[in-house]
Amino acid sequence: MEIEKNGLFKKALNDEFAKRTTKNASYSIRSFAQFLQVEPSSLAQILSGKRKLTDKMCLRFGARLGYSPVKMRTLTRSYSRVDDTAFEKFAKLEEDAFLVISDWYYYAILELTYCDEFNPSVRWISKVLNIPFSQTLNAVERLKRLNYLEITPEGKWVDRLGDTNNLGNEFKAPAFTEHQRQVLAKAMEALDKTAYENRVQSSMTLPVSKEKVKEAKQMILNFIDELNDFLRSGPTKDEVYNISVSLYPLTNILKGDSHEN
Repeated sequence: MEIEKNGLFKKALNDEFAKRTTKNASYSIRSFAQFLQVEPSSLAQILSGKRKLTDKMCLRFGARLGYSPVKMRTLTRSYSRVDDTAFEKFAKLEEDAFLVISDWYYYAILELTYCDEFNPSVRWISKVLNIPFSQTLNAVERLKRLNYLEITPEGKWVDRLGDTNNLGNEFKAPAFTEHQRQVLAKAMEALDKTAYENRVQSSMTLPVSKEKVKEAKQMILNFIDELNDFLRSGPTKDEVYNISVSLYPLTNILKGDSHEN
């Protein structure tokens, strides 16, 4: 069965538009076109198949929609038969890896296996992490498929991924950005739901020399590594915690200097 060039991407666009109109009945082609930064008439022709979807358009739309590199490769790959099972299997594994990198609860599941009171039950994990059972089950199956999680014949759950401290620090990929976004969201949730004595959330605003930022960044990363070793060496392991430290500019003085007073 032949597939038109970028036909999968066009289908993804149609699916995305349908999803948005389901959530908001007043959402229109014009609204979607404005989001994608394209003329409404052009988008209407693309979605209806009257206009070809070029590779350049796919890159632009994919960036606006936040598609991962893996998803972009899957949707724009030029191949002639739908039943290319070898590619689909490979793409599935790549997408699995992308999701594991981006979603916080995969690492929490693996770290739970080290806890003294760990219960090798999907339902127990779902309750402890406060995420849906189906989501937990899918995550466990994905971890097993990627060989990040091993369940021995005796029923023991073994973390095969290893330590993931400082995750995403050296990467700019969307998956790592999404992971840090979720970590920040969990930190905000902890402000309201976790007792003060069980958390540390503090901040400081100060003037700095930009020349020292690189060195300060390395000091923070070293601190996280040392704290990771310290906390893991405890006599018991009864909860899974997350360490998150941020250092970022609040100002852009050079931009201010570029304007006339």
